[in-house]
Amino acid sequence: MARIDFKWQEPKLNGYEGVNPDDFRTALPDSLKSDKPFLVFLTSDLPDDSQEMSNISSTTLRDESVAIGATLFSQLKVNGLKVKEGSAFWKTLGGKELPRMVVVDAAGAKVGAVEGKDISPSKVFGLMKRAATRTYKTDLEKVVKETKSILTEIDQVEAKRAALATKKEHSTVAKETEWAREAKALDDQLKAIEAKEADLRKKWAEEKKVTKA
Repeated sequence: MARIDFKWQEPKLNGYEGVNPDDFRTALPDSLKSDKPFLVFLTSDLPDDSQEMSNISSTTLRDESVAIGATLFSQLKVNGLKVKEGSAFWKTLGGKELPRMVVVDAAGAKVGAVEGKDISPSKVFGLMKRAATRTYKTDLEKVVKETKSILTEIDQVEAKRAALATKKEHSTVAKETEWAREAKALDDQLKAIEAKEADLRKKWAEEKKVTKA
């Protein structure tokens, strides 16, 4: 199935003036303040943490539900080794182990976190569902289900494109007009699918329970 990749942003967090420990948004630069909930990945490059980092990359970050659900979140990546106890944002991002996945709602309040060996797709997605429920009217599982359906449609079009390319490669008779017609039909199908996806994402994003100031 076609994959949705994470679009991590790596902000420089404000730990000093104007930071409210109960509102994570106040630690963010203005460019990253939005009305979305937050998925925060605290990383570690320590050798002792390398196996857990690898596990997250191969399981949690490749899980379709987590990756699809994250499209309705601001996706932040932070060097966990620089998050020190006593900092203004420790209340939200702090913990005992690295790596760590922290979920924050759209109002800047911490929903929960999972750390180290406890990190799993189901636990991360469970926290994401709780945060999404506070913001969006559409259930996150429905978003995942409908997106998977769209990705399946994209896969089907791509498979037909591959089949057309193979047919052209092995054909002994040039059928440029016919092939061009087939290619255009597939392009049109893909554009229709992408338009449907865009409409759904706009609908999910706009139908919020609370409009943030």
